[in-house]
Amino acid sequence: MKPLRSAATLLTLLFAGLAQAQDMQPGLWEVTTSMKMQGMELPGAKFTHCYTAKDIASGKQYAPDEASKCTIANMKVAGGKISYDMNCIVEGGKMSASVKGTISPTAYTLDQRMRMTPDQGMGEMHSTLKGRRLGDCK
Repeated sequence: MKPLRSAATLLTLLFAGLAQAQDMQPGLWEVTTSMKMQGMELPGAKFTHCYTAKDIASGKQYAPDEASKCTIANMKVAGGKISYDMNCIVEGGKMSASVKGTISPTAYTLDQRMRMTPDQGMGEMHSTLKGRRLGDCK
């Protein structure tokens, strides 16, 4: 299960920055994650991240962490919707994901379908990320 933990950790950290769209409000954001694999619920996570106006203006909310070894393609953000494809190099192989969701200046929900190659018996993984603006950064 070590590759799975690595993938889950990677996704949690990476999507904190990818989830918000250009019209997001700067401030302190809370992100909650959940993941299912082969019908099993895996432990979720909750964390906070502060985005400044400068971060948003420079597109930092879209930039994958340099250590993540992920690339983003086909990103579309329009009319309160976001979608993109992602490919990552993870321990034990590659992971590809298709992400779709809804966004607003103060909240978002992302649904992602992921698959490891080689499969390693995990099949398709599904995770949901929900973010909400808590207020100003402290």
